[in-house]
Formats: sequence, structure tokens, C-alpha cells
Amino acid sequence: MFAQIEKYIHTFVCNLVIMSPKTEEIARSAKSGVGPEALIHVGDRKDTPVSVRLIDYDQAEVNEKHMVRISECSPYAHTDTVSWFDIDGIHDPGVTEAVGKEFGIHMLVLEDIMNSTSRPKIEIFDDYVFVTLKMLEFDSRTSALNIEQLSLIVSDKYLLMFQERPGDSFNSIRERIRTSKGKVRSKNGYYLAYMILDVVIDNYIIVSEQFAKHLERIESMVLRKPNERTMQSILAVRKELLDFKRNIDPLKEAINTMIRELDDDMAKYYRDLYDHIIFESENLATYRETIVNLLDLYHSNLSMKMNQVMKVLTIITTIFVPLTFIVGVYGMNFDNMPELRSRNGYFVVLGFMFVLVCGMLLYFRKKRWL
Repeated sequence: MFAQIEKYIHTFVCNLVIMSPKTEEIARSAKSGVGPEALIHVGDRKDTPVSVRLIDYDQAEVNEKHMVRISECSPYAHTDTVSWFDIDGIHDPGVTEAVGKEFGIHMLVLEDIMNSTSRPKIEIFDDYVFVTLKMLEFDSRTSALNIEQLSLIVSDKYLLMFQERPGDSFNSIRERIRTSKGKVRSKNGYYLAYMILDVVIDNYIIVSEQFAKHLERIESMVLRKPNERTMQSILAVRKELLDFKRNIDPLKEAINTMIRELDDDMAKYYRDLYDHIIFESENLATYRETIVNLLDLYHSNLSMKMNQVMKVLTIITTIFVPLTFIVGVYGMNFDNMPELRSRNGYFVVLGFMFVLVCGMLLYFRKKRWL
């Protein structure tokens, strides 16, 4: 009875989220009060069907096929070969729940898989290891960091890979499996997981280098002609760097946990991943310091330009003060002002004013105020 009530609540919440016209993204609040057994997708709304692709291999042969039903995966769960299930789409609770039943995956893990805002982490279970992290791509045109969640269920004989959308950077791994290049065909699922994580972390390095180049471009803008657009670029890249840091830092602890659980032969590969993560984390600290320096440089340049403007205005004002005084004196129109009746008085006063201006400009020049 309780299970039926909870199912009705789950259906009502899902329909409520889908019918809402005000948002294109299902928020975490949609799960409030529902419970872990009610699988709800948190992230961008999608209505495309979920696809499942299998690569099953050992040292002798490789088999590839597209799955139509999740039940077709069951025969490959307990074989002597290594089975790589590539599941494109985390938005269908029916598919995710079916995968969980076929492979005995805990409901809390399935909940994390469907939540695209999950924090990167690694959890160790008796029969498998759960890994979730973010795949990152930097768009230099918009200064935006594109983020996609990747979740892995890893065991000796199978690996379940959940992606938010089709298309990835793992074709090089698939080709190595097909051509039996390297050690992958002679290793277990944990080695395959290492190769996938290695590609993701290598992409972090590419993103990091793109950030460095983008910061160089912003620095040249700050030095050349800082304006409001420059400030917006600095703030935008600072936000993306914070997202980058938020998605990288938890991996240090997660991979370190994985190293402690694996045997020495496999742990050495994950230690290499750990070194790369530490290196990128240090780079991020450098980039954040660069952002602070760019903000200081931007404000310093603006202040310097403002000082230049104020200096010019002050010089102009200083020059016109004595001229205004002279003009004011001779504009009083008293009867007993002898200079007013002088035949050459006008030209004498103009000449004196001209000499006064030239003298003041020479003085300012000598003082290096001009």
C-alpha cells in the first residue's frame, strides 16, 4: 500500500515538473519529500529515447551491439569477458530502474546517476564501485564552461557508463579495444574505468590550457583599452573558474579513496590520475590569483585614466583662472579706469594674456605635469 502511494506521488511530481512552462531545467527541489525510491531526473529536460551500446571483449575477440531492451544486458553481467555498457541518457527513470534491477545497483546510486548536479565522488560497494564526475569543455567564444555528468558502475567483469547526451571523447578507447592495442584487452573493468577517467582528466588539461590563453587575451584587453566589456569578461571567466574548481577538487579525495581499495598493480594507474588532478588543482589556484591581479590592474588602469582626465581639466582650469580674473577686472566699466581709453590697451591685454598662458604651459612642462 505504501509503495503504491509513493509511486503515485512520484508520478504526480514528474508530471508537475514536465507540465511546468516556466523552466527548461528540472531543479533539485523536485525531489523534496519524495524519497530515494522515486527516481526523478534532475537537470535539463529531454524527451529523446535512451540508447544502450555494448562492447564485450576478451583477449580473443570483440563483440559490439546496440541494445533495444535492458533485459538484453543480463546475459553479459556474469560472463568471463569484460562488458562495457554505454548508456546515453539519464532522464528516463524506467531505463535507469531496469538497469539497477538487472545489475543489483542500490537505489541511492541510481538516484545520484539521475541527478546531474551530483558532486563528483567515488563510493565503494561489495560488488562494484560507483564513480560520478563531470566532463568539461570550454567555449572560448562565450567564455562558458559546458558541463556534462558522467557516472560509472565498475566491477571486474562489467562497466556501466551513464552519459547525459550522445557523443563523447572515448572513441580512441573503443578503437584500442577493437584493434587490441595496449593492455586493455588483457585487463579487467577497473583498467577500462582508468582509461575513461584518464580521457576525462586529459580534457581537464585541455580546458585548463584554454583558460590560460583566454586569460592572456583578457590581460591584453586590460592593458590596451579597459572598458565595461573587459570587466564583464573578467567576471565571466572568474565564475567559470569557480565551476571548474568545484568539479575538480572533490576528485582528489575520490581517486585517493579508489587507490586505497585497489591492489598495487591497478593502484599505480590511479595514482597517475591523482597526480594529474593535483597538478590541475594547482593551476586553478594560479588562475584565480591571475583573476584577482587582473581585477586590480583593471581598477588601477581606470583610476590612472581618470587621474589623467582630472589632470588635464585641472590644468585647463588653472590656465583660465588668471585670464578670467583679468577679463573680470576690465569688465567692471568704471569711469576712472585709464586703461579703457588707451588706444592700444586691448592689444596689450591680449598680448599679456597670451604670454601668461605660454608661461604657465612652460612651467607645467618643466614640472612634468604635461
